[in-house]
Amino acid sequence: MKKFDYENSFGFVVYSASKTFQKAFDLELRKKIGITITQSKVIFSLYSHSGLTQRELADKIGVESPTLVPIIDKMEEDGYVQRRSDLNDRRIKRIYTTSKTDSLWDSIIECAANLRKISINDISEQEIKSALGVVKKITENLTSYLGDYEVEVLKKHTN
Repeated sequence: MKKFDYENSFGFVVYSASKTFQKAFDLELRKKIGITITQSKVIFSLYSHSGLTQRELADKIGVESPTLVPIIDKMEEDGYVQRRSDLNDRRIKRIYTTSKTDSLWDSIIECAANLRKISINDISEQEIKSALGVVKKITENLTSYLGDYEVEVLKKHTN
């Protein structure tokens, strides 16, 4: 049996850092603003793509649509988002931010900046740039691999 140092593998270290970062950001947002990290993802997505459907929004933030329902319900109840009927199909509800959400924006950015400051303590800007470049390149490589693999699987199943 081959030995494998899982805890020091690149994938595990990146995953662990991501989970820790998310946990810290969630704590920061809850403590300073009273929203969750998932609610902040909704806000970020809606600022980039206003008027998304629930399905589109769920895909953007990486959750299942049924998981998003209570989050949107709570945000609507708190006045951060509103659902409006689609102009072409009244069965479809589109989700928009409100002016109350706008007032949170600077605080969310401050939380993110504070967390960045904490997370990069004792790390040079050059090390940060290098790490970002490496992680982005790995993401590109894996995205390419997944795309090629999906094409290969589709070919096998259509022949």
